[in-house]
Amino acid sequence: MRRLRALLVVGSAAAVCACTIAQMKQESGQMTTRIAEKEANLTQLEIQRASLVAEQRKLMTEIDTKQMTLKDLDAGLERLRRENHKLGAETRQQQMEKESREAEVQRLQEQTRQLANDNRLSDAAKKEKIESLKNEIRKYLNVMLTQ
Repeated sequence: MRRLRALLVVGSAAAVCACTIAQMKQESGQMTTRIAEKEANLTQLEIQRASLVAEQRKLMTEIDTKQMTLKDLDAGLERLRRENHKLGAETRQQQMEKESREAEVQRLQEQTRQLANDNRLSDAAKKEKIESLKNEIRKYLNVMLTQ
């Protein structure tokens, strides 16, 4: 009788251990899958971020080397806005950063559009404002590239 009880206890313990091991293997497999998904998402985000940085650098180079019109500035900002829009956001902080960039680019675009539609300014004053706006965009892009 004692032997039977001992066998039952040992058998039950073995069954519990086997179930625990099976559950741990299943959880390990699920974690491996989640890690692979997160790595794939991270790779995609890095590609998107690299694209945004490339677009920022391209606009920065254009501002520095080219005599840009307001239309050119607006087009460059629009390209930047589209690249930012493509960028995914996994966390709340990333979403807030994305929204902040979107708002700043929209603000800069609005300034270029207002300046383009302002017929009260002389050509010299308009040129001065364009240079000021270019400097502001350059500063913004420098900040973005260093983050």
